[in-house]
Amino acid sequence: MKTFLFIGLLVTLSANAQVELQQSFSYSPPHFYFDALNFKSDSGKSRIDFYLQVPFNELQFVKEGNGFVASYEVNLQLTDESGSVVLDKSWNERATSNDFNETVSSNVASVTQRHFIVSPGTYTLQAVITDDETQKSYIGRRSFTARDYSISSPSLSDIMLLKSSSYAGGKMTIVPNIDGNVISNKDSFPVFYEMYVPKKIDSVFVLTEIFGTKNKILYSHSGWVHGDSNAIKMITEIPKENLPMGLYRLSVTMKSSSGQNEPILANATRFFSIHFPELPLTITDLDKAADELVYIARKSTIDSIKSSPDLFTKEKRFIEFWNRYNTNPSSKRNRLMEEYYNRVAYANEHFTHYFEGWKTDMGMVYILFGPPNSVDRHPFDIDSKPYEIWYYYERNRRFVFLDETGFGDYRLITPIWDQETPYGSQLWPR
Repeated sequence: MKTFLFIGLLVTLSANAQVELQQSFSYSPPHFYFDALNFKSDSGKSRIDFYLQVPFNELQFVKEGNGFVASYEVNLQLTDESGSVVLDKSWNERATSNDFNETVSSNVASVTQRHFIVSPGTYTLQAVITDDETQKSYIGRRSFTARDYSISSPSLSDIMLLKSSSYAGGKMTIVPNIDGNVISNKDSFPVFYEMYVPKKIDSVFVLTEIFGTKNKILYSHSGWVHGDSNAIKMITEIPKENLPMGLYRLSVTMKSSSGQNEPILANATRFFSIHFPELPLTITDLDKAADELVYIARKSTIDSIKSSPDLFTKEKRFIEFWNRYNTNPSSKRNRLMEEYYNRVAYANEHFTHYFEGWKTDMGMVYILFGPPNSVDRHPFDIDSKPYEIWYYYERNRRFVFLDETGFGDYRLITPIWDQETPYGSQLWPR
């Protein structure tokens, strides 16, 4: 039996209403990923290694011979702190596939890289891709600091996350992890960086640390590395044993000795996230995600997920709950789960007040019913307290929220369930 919320989510997935509440907000995956890293060039200047990853489903493929082809333009701009453009490069890329299913997949991507020499300084990096077939453009920006490698003292490159690395014929091959999400099923993941040590220094002490929330050290490893005048290429395996899903900071520090108070010779840091591939990117904490199921799941189900003996069992129970409502069991992507947690994320962004947005009345209605067809706002009526009315025309429903305090704390004053659809009778099994 199709349930009330199930139908509501399907309606949202099949028709995107033009809603005021959603005009400027989306938790869809990025249209492309890019990374920019500092390395020392042969001339001693800073070299930007720029990496770009465009999922195939973001490109428009056309039939060509026995296969399919997509082409797009890449524009890269580097702007200094005064707003002056110091680098402006454009080039064309081409993606090919013999499998139509690949052309609409988010798991297959076009990957490219470029190298640029820049002066030390702080910049804004802007990347723009434009599909040749549709002429749609997507923009990404990030800050970038080019290191000064002209001084004759120990220094570090930026840290690169890797998908894999290998040696063959004395040559190192590395595959960068451009999106910054570690989703490997292995017990560890590799990172790559370079150390630049003058000849006069025989060796340096290297400390590798991972920090979690509240700057807590979750991993630490140290050791001596022999120095020379060339770039020392380092590949380090980071164990994932004590790293559950979440956001982390990786730090590499060079010192002249192992003493705790020894001066730092050089340091490099970067953020990364660990994420399960079956889960939406909006989920970063499984315990919290389980709590957010309160509107559609039984308390016993939520407690079972949260009391799991380990993280992998917790993920298994969480996925099992959502698999019951996967509209396409042959796909690992669960669109209903994505829609639900997109709504949670939207509620947290827009309705957080004294409580997190998903816990508020507006958040509850939004999560259960999705974006309203229209919103009637009355924030400054002389003869009444501030109130809003949300209309859902397809369901012949409306919800009235009243701000009793005048501080934006809107409370629902109309019942969320009428007599025809009492709570629980038309929802997913609780």
